[in-house]
Amino acid sequence: MTELVIQLGRKFQYLRFSKILLFMCILLLLVFEETRSILISSSSDAYIAVSSFVGVTLLLFVVLEKKNLNLQKLILQNKKFEVPICSLLGVIPGCGGAIMVMSLFTRRVVSFGGVLAALISTMGDAAFLLIATKPQAALIILPVTFIVGMISGYIVQPFTKNFLQNKINKNLNSKQLPKNKTSNRFYNIWFLFLVPGFTLGMLNAFNIDFSFNFFGINLIEMMAFILAIYCVLLWVLNPLTDIQMASIHENSYRKVVDTTCFVTVWVIISFVIYELIDLSTNGLIFESLILFGPFVPLLAILIGFIPGCGPQIMITSMYVSGQIPMSAQIGNSISNDGDALFPAIAISAKAAIVATLYSAIPAIIIAYLWYYLIG
Repeated sequence: MTELVIQLGRKFQYLRFSKILLFMCILLLLVFEETRSILISSSSDAYIAVSSFVGVTLLLFVVLEKKNLNLQKLILQNKKFEVPICSLLGVIPGCGGAIMVMSLFTRRVVSFGGVLAALISTMGDAAFLLIATKPQAALIILPVTFIVGMISGYIVQPFTKNFLQNKINKNLNSKQLPKNKTSNRFYNIWFLFLVPGFTLGMLNAFNIDFSFNFFGINLIEMMAFILAIYCVLLWVLNPLTDIQMASIHENSYRKVVDTTCFVTVWVIISFVIYELIDLSTNGLIFESLILFGPFVPLLAILIGFIPGCGPQIMITSMYVSGQIPMSAQIGNSISNDGDALFPAIAISAKAAIVATLYSAIPAIIIAYLWYYLIG
């Protein structure tokens, strides 16, 4: 999207090769019986519980965008509600809403207060995992991030008029980015299984048993595993790095698949790593987290500063597994910007960094109020 993003993409071209290496490591887990069962169960759980919901949600957003929803006009006509609108865009699962706000910031449609509101309220792609696996917690955490983002935006808005807008990078150019030449047939196959996958996800959400065994093989689990590996394969075939993917905002159906596959890869990695660590230590390492007590939320907040959704998905998977308290998850949800931080840095590095640092204040306050008052 910008020259800076292109330079970052060139600098991290080794990430493309690491995709192939990672894919080989994943397949290597099939060699041994214990790791094979972990990979199959983790991958099938990732596809059924997360990927199907991510795909349907993103598809819905694309359809709405194609209906020509004019956000710029909406904000300009309702300038008094700029901050809550930006916070609402940020809380939308995924990073698209926060990236939209950064795009509007470059056109001076929204203020730094709006940017701060969006980046604080966003959980990035980790929100998909939370909604799919622990919807009751999502009904608490997402409104909290929305409200905290809105309040923070209103607090800084009077003091940040035209703040850092002269530092915006104007050299926008996406033509030099690599082109994803993967055939549409591969994408059509992916969409073909989206409805069955979403159906299984709904059954799983309501704890309805849908296993179907044939000669000792759970066919549903095996099919979900194959579809999950197919997502990993599509991610490998995509020549764009994760940084470049995050910086491109387009309302295309291929972007639905690319983003879902990216999320799937990180969820699989998170689930597999958790299971492998749990297996190798007999669960002792996760049980020892309780010894860190009040430092756990602080650690989760610091991890939230890491750009990208991968580390945040791992934090959320630990919360879903009951290894860290809700206070830590809330702190991470407020401090993390997900993949939105990549294009934010490219568009206005200083605005992105300052907003990220500012987010630490409400993250620490809310996380520790929750830790000491609720638990």
